Amino acid sequence: MQLNVTKLLRKKEVCRNKKTMIKYHISSRIIHWLMALIIIITLLLGIYMTKFLPKDATNLIEIYNLHKSFGVMALIFIVIRIINRFIHKAPQTPEGFNKIEKFAAHFIHILLYILMIFVPFSGYLMSNFYGFPVHIFSYKMPIIVSNNLQFGAIFLNIHEILAYSLLAAIIFHILGALKHNDILKRII
Repeated sequence: MQLNVTKLLRKKEVCRNKKTMIKYHISSRIIHWLMALIIIITLLLGIYMTKFLPKDATNLIEIYNLHKSFGVMALIFIVIRIINRFIHKAPQTPEGFNKIEKFAAHFIHILLYILMIFVPFSGYLMSNFYGFPVHIFSYKMPIIVSNNLQFGAIFLNIHEILAYSLLAAIIFHILGALKHNDILKRII
């Protein structure tokens, strides 16, 4: 018992030492960077397939399926990330942040989590409503809604708006991390 109290006191001393940085748990850092990679690939594929890829391209279906596979991976990883976040709490915001910066950081994190759930989920629904299956590479995912072109069109718009909102939130997230270099070091 005495040993645990001593460890806690040392940990508090480390937290007070401004030269010492408290990093996110290693599992949180790994999930963060894997998700960053998956989401960036998914967004880039989405922009490429909708804005640049000709509709008669021979690889159109493969690109769409790759986009959907990465989207399902993002959805799986956000569930893992939320569970991990309950197990391993984020370190406290370092000193030196004013109230607006704290609010903005908190708001962007909540927005990112919401969008990381709803962007892939809206894409999944859109595909199903249009009558297309969703695959995670070669594994066919269950169809969760029946074919309905009107709802497909609605979810197409929702998916696109949310995807661009996610891209904007990521840009703000990156800019905030670059502005506060000590925050960036905690996630690396």
